[in-house]
Amino acid sequence: MIQTLVQLPIGFIIGLSGSLIPGPLLAYTMVKSPTYGARTGPLVVVGHVLVELVILSLIALGLGVILQARVFQVGFGLLGGALLIVLGVEGILKIKGNPSPKRMMSTRHHPVLGGVLYSTLLNPTVIFWWATIGAATIMEAFLVASLAGVVLWLIGHFLSDFVWFSLVSLSVVRGKKVLGFRGYRAVLLFCTLLLIVLGIYFLLKYGLLLS
Repeated sequence: MIQTLVQLPIGFIIGLSGSLIPGPLLAYTMVKSPTYGARTGPLVVVGHVLVELVILSLIALGLGVILQARVFQVGFGLLGGALLIVLGVEGILKIKGNPSPKRMMSTRHHPVLGGVLYSTLLNPTVIFWWATIGAATIMEAFLVASLAGVVLWLIGHFLSDFVWFSLVSLSVVRGKKVLGFRGYRAVLLFCTLLLIVLGIYFLLKYGLLLS
């Protein structure tokens, strides 16, 4: 019984360890929060969880081997890196060309769709994480506590995403009065630069795998 219940905090900690790492999903949540408010984080996580459920289904169907294939990872990584750079450059141009805070902070996609995009093409590490760390740890939960352990592990994992990204969006919204327009402009610039850096990192990382 204890071995089963402990899977909940284990899933939460493992999930949080991944969520806390700065990445495209975090940058998107920060940029989108001034438009959608504190609900941005939960909405983004809904899209993120939908992607994770699909990945879990593929792994359960035995397609985890494909996700671990070098050709798949290289192709997906290079595509994601290129798209992140494009989005980052667009963000910088948007800052320079649109002085209006409302327009500057707005993004094209609904947070749920953004959660999907920034968990797939625009963030290939999510798929790779599930194909490696995720698959290994959830299998351990099954071996230790059977199906009940897997369910609790998943609840803990998804809960960590909801807690973290909800706190991020809430912090951005509450900080609006403190930061002001220039502060938000600086935050947006940081986020867009982060997308470019991550894009370059993906291109270099997966480009080296081709050699």
